[in-house]
Amino acid sequence: MLLDAAAYVPTNRLDLSRWQPDFVALSFYKMFGWPTGVGSLIARRDALAKLERPWFSGGTIVAAFVQREWHQSATGAAQFEDGTPDFLNLPAVELGLRLLDRIGIETIHTRVEALGSRLLETLVSLRHGGGAPAAAIYGPRDFERRGATIAFNFLHPDGRVVDERYVDRVARRHNISLRTGCFCNPGAGEVAFTISRETLVGGEFGDGMTLDDYVAAIGLPSGGAVRASLGLASNVADTRRFEAFAGEFVDLAAVPSDLPPRVGC
Repeated sequence: MLLDAAAYVPTNRLDLSRWQPDFVALSFYKMFGWPTGVGSLIARRDALAKLERPWFSGGTIVAAFVQREWHQSATGAAQFEDGTPDFLNLPAVELGLRLLDRIGIETIHTRVEALGSRLLETLVSLRHGGGAPAAAIYGPRDFERRGATIAFNFLHPDGRVVDERYVDRVARRHNISLRTGCFCNPGAGEVAFTISRETLVGGEFGDGMTLDDYVAAIGLPSGGAVRASLGLASNVADTRRFEAFAGEFVDLAAVPSDLPPRVGC
């Protein structure tokens, strides 16, 4: 069993004496913002020993003989670590962990829960003039069993999803950084938009077809959702800016047609 805890551990304490998966994936970047591209896979030794790697590369072997077409893999985690470790950035991980320890993960959790609850309240209470909801939230509408990342879509008064590319454009005007699209998780997107397998099979990519063409062909209202993430550096001023930003989508009837093309997931 693999537990993806990347979005959970930045604001919560994960007790591996209570929950005992075989592997745990996490991102140090999501925990304290730097260095980018550095994470960790925590593995139980017995689970790691069961994995068989069908190839090898520099740093993952003890010896290799070309004429015999034979190699001896390194033991333990080393056989899965390709190339040179990121030794210039990895020392920063220790500094980041010390920072979290000094602040206290419980303190971070309490702070982010308060800020996140305010963001959720903003989205839940967002209504058009006729009373229709102006946002759809994916996941719990409170902070019970929720991390610090909130996925949602803004809605037109008639219930149509506001194009996420336009949301991103408005966010830039408010100096807000958001993630839009399917977040490298097309399965979640298919479930959120209730797309059947038959729909996907019947609308396969053709020659010269763009992602926009495909979205239109299968009748999707948008290419994905919007994601707002809170963390260690978030503050009340950020939530106030978000409230002003979200208010721009109340009674929004149409969006400009000059949106950039989608380039992928």
